[in-house]
Amino acid sequence: MRGLGRHWIYVVLTAALAVAVAIWAIPELGGRVSYSGTFGPAPSTPPPLPSLSPDLFLFPTSAQIALLAVGIGLLVQIYSTAYLGHHPRYRSYALIIVLFLVAMLAVVGTTNLWVLLVGWEVMGLCSYLLIGHEWQTGEARAGAAKAFLVTRIADLGLVLAILVIGETYGTYDLLGAELGASEGVQHPTAIGLLVLVAVMGKSAQFPLHTWLPDAMPGPTPITALIHAATMVAAGVYLAARLFPLYSSSEVVVTAMAVVAGTTMLLGALFALVQTDLKRALAWSTVSQLALMFAAIATGDPEAGTDHLLSHGVWKALLFLGCGCLMHAVGSSGLSTMGGLRDRMPTTFVTMTIGFAALAGIVPTVGFFTKDSVLHAVLEAGDGDHGVAAPVAYVLLAVTLVTSFLTAAYATRLWVLAFFGPAHAAEGREVHEAPRAMVGPLVVLAVATFALSIGQPFHLGIGVVGTLVALAGVGFVLWRRRAGSALAWAPRPLAAELGIDRAYDHWIPAATRAASRGVIDVDSDAVDAYPRGSAVLSDTVSKGLGLVQSRNVQRYATVIAAGVVLLTVVAVIWS
Repeated sequence: MRGLGRHWIYVVLTAALAVAVAIWAIPELGGRVSYSGTFGPAPSTPPPLPSLSPDLFLFPTSAQIALLAVGIGLLVQIYSTAYLGHHPRYRSYALIIVLFLVAMLAVVGTTNLWVLLVGWEVMGLCSYLLIGHEWQTGEARAGAAKAFLVTRIADLGLVLAILVIGETYGTYDLLGAELGASEGVQHPTAIGLLVLVAVMGKSAQFPLHTWLPDAMPGPTPITALIHAATMVAAGVYLAARLFPLYSSSEVVVTAMAVVAGTTMLLGALFALVQTDLKRALAWSTVSQLALMFAAIATGDPEAGTDHLLSHGVWKALLFLGCGCLMHAVGSSGLSTMGGLRDRMPTTFVTMTIGFAALAGIVPTVGFFTKDSVLHAVLEAGDGDHGVAAPVAYVLLAVTLVTSFLTAAYATRLWVLAFFGPAHAAEGREVHEAPRAMVGPLVVLAVATFALSIGQPFHLGIGVVGTLVALAGVGFVLWRRRAGSALAWAPRPLAAELGIDRAYDHWIPAATRAASRGVIDVDSDAVDAYPRGSAVLSDTVSKGLGLVQSRNVQRYATVIAAGVVLLTVVAVIWS
């Protein structure tokens, strides 16, 4: 395949990792929870102190996520050989992707909470390095720093949650903690709220959501990897995985429902008004992750992880397709696109499938997994699924509105990219991307249909969801025919409600006095000790310097006087 060139070694390395994971994970798919398929002995009662014993273990869901991660990672490596193969720092880029995948496997493939934490933090480091790959640009440096700081602050929640779990159940092993919880859940509110803080940061949920759209200066294949299979997926996985430890707390599940409802609506509204395709897809990710948390909050973590797997496939398709469009027109701005369906037919067909899955159009897998999420939220209306019935019904209404907006912005992006007049710069030859870039799109498009096989379908809510999605599609197409500007939006929405202002101005202003106090204490109190030691040492050295006169006669006189003094003292003492 043209484009692999001298970078084939990184593709082979990633393929070898994918094969190893497939051998490990495939036997666990669709199976019951057992220790079969692990490398090494089954986890037993862990020592009382924290350890980094691998304790490799896969549940059916974690096996699916592991396969998703390495599958998308392999496609991203192949894609990158053509998209970024010319870059002078390609070697470090490709190797960090491999480390990223290994870290994700550490998160989903272990029962040791400390090993999970190591993988969790290594992913944060890898995301920082990859988002800031073009470190010579200010946007890349700012986006990488923002992602790193926001997620690191939220990660304190996970550290504290692990400590609370260990103290509560006497183990840092997930299986041991779940066994203890089956005999009686303890401290579910404390554990759940700490986990919620951690996953809000990792999976970009309100109010810690603004880092994800600002990570767009990173290479487009990396945005596909982060948004589809690794970083943000880890938060949803952890929330679902630890669900038995906090599901009995109405405070936690209600808080998660409120966060999910707020985030999905804001993300969809912001995606609807974007003028940049990558940023619109980023806000789409924020909104779709919130759908997954809505399913978890209403007592159906399986529906949430199913939508996570579905979303991983078609969101990777859309981001990699966006990269093909950028390769053709030189920008991700929607104003540079238009009229590309004839000149880029493969990209057009595959991205059409991706947008249909995003909108929840049958028979794509996006329709079925969104249907399961809607069904989970509807079922929670009976009040027996953690959240109170009124909260569930409000969340259902918000989810349906989000479905309408999602279909609308998916249609809008599709129309602006592929239809209407061409806007590519004059003199620029627009053509299909190289096969190394188009090939992964075809694979992902096929998977978008293939994964729908065997998915459950809920007739009532499925029909409602379909009608809502078709209404969103029809609304945008009607406005286009009516000649309305598809990019029109109220100024607050176009400015994303100014939420970033809190991080840029209000929070620094509010904490400036405290920061100055810390600096003063550090300078006047803490630093007093090393400064005092330095002054004392300087004084002693100066005193010793006075007796270093370099006069031999004076030295001899001092020695004689000392001998006489010691003799007199000895005589008197005796």
